[in-house]
Amino acid sequence: MAASLLGDASLLLIPSILAKKMTGSDGAAGLALFFFTAPMCFAPLFGMVIDRVDRRRFLVVACLCSAVALLPLVLVTGMETYWLVYPVSAAMGCSYTVIFSALSGLLKSMLPGELLAHANNALQTTRHGARLLGPLLGVAVYTGAGLWAVVAFDMFTFALAACAFALLPAPVPVARRPFGRWREEFTAGLRHIRDERAIRPAVTAFVLMFLAAGLSESLIFAVIEGLGRPPEFTAVTSTAMGVGAIASGFVVARLVDRLGELRMVGAGIAVYGMAIGMWLVPAESAMVVSMALAGVSLTLASVAVRTLLQRRSPDEVVGRVSTAFEALSGGSQLLSVAVGVVLVTLIDHHLLLVLVVAGVVLSGLHAVRVSVRVSVG
Repeated sequence: MAASLLGDASLLLIPSILAKKMTGSDGAAGLALFFFTAPMCFAPLFGMVIDRVDRRRFLVVACLCSAVALLPLVLVTGMETYWLVYPVSAAMGCSYTVIFSALSGLLKSMLPGELLAHANNALQTTRHGARLLGPLLGVAVYTGAGLWAVVAFDMFTFALAACAFALLPAPVPVARRPFGRWREEFTAGLRHIRDERAIRPAVTAFVLMFLAAGLSESLIFAVIEGLGRPPEFTAVTSTAMGVGAIASGFVVARLVDRLGELRMVGAGIAVYGMAIGMWLVPAESAMVVSMALAGVSLTLASVAVRTLLQRRSPDEVVGRVSTAFEALSGGSQLLSVAVGVVLVTLIDHHLLLVLVVAGVVLSGLHAVRVSVRVSVG
């Protein structure tokens, strides 16, 4: 998985950079991230499959399909073909959604509950560690050897990940209930989120956060331009985010186990909002520090919510719970990114940043407040 994550990180920024360089538009760059997020809205369809098949074999096939889906990107050579960054971004988003949801279910079936926070922490640390090296590596390869080299590297890492998953021991088969009505099977994950008193407020906090924070996907390019830096500076900010995530990896699992998943979801989201607030300081150093703090806070919130979903969901439905969470949070981010693409061209980005910070911080505080009621109840 580490190999695939490194390849993903090296390519993640390239579609947005290509769109920005070829059109000069912040909105066009943000639109690539919009297409990356769009497949998350259909995640429950993937969840129905994940909960019915061998998750290890599913991951092998998903990695191989992801490698092939990257090929059209090498055809992007100018204004006539730059639109190809959007379907490739959508394919990357689809890959991201299904692989992480299937892996979440595989971890639950392979590990005891008390080790899930540590496993999720290791996964998130590896993911952000790849973000530490990946963007700089991707931009360096793109600048030095061209677009095809970045794509070839990512395809190789997906193939390597497929081989690694194939070599894992097969999990113990779990008895499944017969397939019921299509609507009931499709909505099983959403219904579990609604009915579980600890999961519901955590997911609500993430949805509210993404409704606000999705605007930042386009705003970051305006902020970087205001600093007098080119779009490639996003490689530096992503690297700073990776540093923060790795630094937090030593304590996140222990915090989640000691203080509780829901409380740590709220704390992580609130701190993330404060980190975005530092973008208002017109200095490169403040931007880099803010992204490092964002890496710390998002790692904490992500580990906490994924551990909560695994621990409080039966194995037969954990795939659909995970994909339902991806759909809710991804759909919120999708809407926010779409609005941000428009607003960033109409409203001063400083005002938009203030609104984003307020929305994200309030989302986190909501989860912290509910966690106190849940623990008392």
